[in-house]
This record gives sequence, C-alpha cells and structure tokens, in this order.
Amino acid sequence: MKNSTKIIVITVLACIVIFTALKLLSNKKEVTDRVYHPDINTKAVVQADTVKGAAFKIAIPFLGSFSPSREVTIASETSGKVITVGIKEGSIVQAGSLVAHLDDGILRAQLSSAMASLENNQNTLKRYEAAPTGVTKLQMDNARTQVITSQAQIEQLNRQIKQYTITAPFAGVITTRNFELGAIVSPGNPMATLIDISTLKLEVSVPEKYIPEFRNGVEMDVKTDVYPDAVFKGVVSYVSSNADASHNYTVKFLVSNNEKTPLRSGMYGSVMLGTSPLQNAISIPRSALIGSSQKPQVYVAEDGTARLRNIEIGASNDTRIQVAKGLNINDIVITGGLVNLADGTKVEIK
Repeated sequence: MKNSTKIIVITVLACIVIFTALKLLSNKKEVTDRVYHPDINTKAVVQADTVKGAAFKIAIPFLGSFSPSREVTIASETSGKVITVGIKEGSIVQAGSLVAHLDDGILRAQLSSAMASLENNQNTLKRYEAAPTGVTKLQMDNARTQVITSQAQIEQLNRQIKQYTITAPFAGVITTRNFELGAIVSPGNPMATLIDISTLKLEVSVPEKYIPEFRNGVEMDVKTDVYPDAVFKGVVSYVSSNADASHNYTVKFLVSNNEKTPLRSGMYGSVMLGTSPLQNAISIPRSALIGSSQKPQVYVAEDGTARLRNIEIGASNDTRIQVAKGLNINDIVITGGLVNLADGTKVEIK
C-alpha cells in the first residue's frame, strides 16, 4: 500500500514538472516570436558614405557651466516699513532702479525742523554781523556754531533718508525677492538677488598638457547644446596657478550675451580648442557608429550586403570620428537606416 502511494506521488510530481517545462518552453517561443528579427533576405534601404582620406580637423571640448559675471544680494541699511515695491522676480532693472522705498516720514519731519532752525540761525548770524556795536565775540561765535550744527544735522538727516530708498547697484535681472508691501525689514536682511548676465562667466577644467594654449586675453569659440548652430566668443579672464589633484587647472572665460541666442546662468557650455588637422585621415560620420566605445562597429556595404565590421576609433569633432583601424579607402560605410540591419542583410543604397 505504501509503495503504491509513493508511485502515485512520484507520478504526480513528474507530471507537474513536465507540464511546467512545457509551459516555460511555450512562453519562451511566444516571446521569441514577438521579438523583431530582421529578414536578411529582404533588402533594406540605407544611406551610405564612401570612405576617403582627407584632412581631419580636431576640436577638443572642455565642458563647464555659465554663471553671472556679477551677483549681489540687496539688503537694507536701516530698519523700516516697506511702502513702495519697485521690483518683482524676473524684473530687468537698470543701475539706480527702485527696489523698495521705506517709510521715512519721521525723518522728513525732522529734516523740515532742522531746515527751519538753520534759517533762523543764519538770520541771527546776519544780524550780529550787521550790528555796529553791542554784540560780543562770544555771541558771534555761538551764532556761527549754531549755523554749522544745523547744517551738519541736515546733512545727517539727508544721508539717513537716502538709506530708506533702496536701489539696484547695477543693471541686471532680479532672480529672487524676499519681501512684500508692508513688510518690516531689518539692516542686513536679504531683500533681493540681482545678477548681471549681459556678460557671463564660463569656468572649465583643463588638463596640464593643454594649459599652454590658454592665456589671459586669448579668444576661443564657445558652444552650448541649447543653440547647437551658434558660436559664441569667449575671452580668457583667469588661469589658475595651482592644479588640483588630477593635474587640472581652472580657466575662466568672459562670454558676451545677446538677444538672438540668450544664454542663462546654469546652462552648460563648452570651449572648443582646435588643434593642427590630421592629414589623410580616415573618418566617418557620427551617425555610422554603432556598438559601444569599448567595442565600436560599423556596417560596410559589400556587393549589396551589409557586413558588420569592428573598428578602432581615434580623435573626433562635432560631426565626424576618426577611424584608426578597420576601414580602408573606398569602403562604403552605411550611415542611415541602421535600425533594420543585421550582419548579412541585403541593402539598397539611396
């Protein structure tokens, strides 16, 4: 009886295992059937380029990010209540533009009183100076002192009143505003941030072998992915004297902004360092390259068939890549329609 039970259990388990294996094989076949496999016997329409030897211009990029040429946090020099707001975030301001005006009513009342006192003291001094007799030297000195004291008080009040009007120190863009109408501000508390992006700074890190090419005042091409067709002019404004742990040096450029292709702080930019062109170099369009940087490959058209070929790459620029090994002059490299290709696919070049 026990043996019969064991046989039944083993049989059931075997059936389950067989059923599971068959199900897995079926699922695998179904997934495989759904995966696209190019038909090498169906002609694929491709674009191609014939390999030639020519001068190959190398441009070495150094990546960095743009920052404002000037940036300042605007703060009040005194305490007071905001009665006028002159800016908002994103405002374009000129030097001297109103940022905020604080309540200066009490000071202006004191100024009016001081000006009245000055007028009275000046009149007293004039009478003393016009009197032929009866005015002592002490009275004359006191009158002159009262006039000087009133003038100093007025000058001090004018300086204090000026602090209640907060203005932009230079032209630029307001990026933050930290106050509202009616707010009470204190001396030194940040009220707004002003940046100048009419000229931007671009900071890059340069390996020591290239640093002799960077000197103060040298002009170089600057590019950004935001405007791929635009070329900006950057002027070297600073070259660090000390290298970092990787033997790289900090180089800063000043780049003029413009309205047609406006740059913004925080955008990425790159400085293009051109070197002497390689003569009779073999190069291919970037679009022809497949595989990885460790194992670069291209498709070559041979007798109407695409053949996958391993290559070794060298220098590169914006549009082309130098091929150091793996291609020969007059080889036909496929540059477009690669998605439908496999090694051995029939091709028709257009």
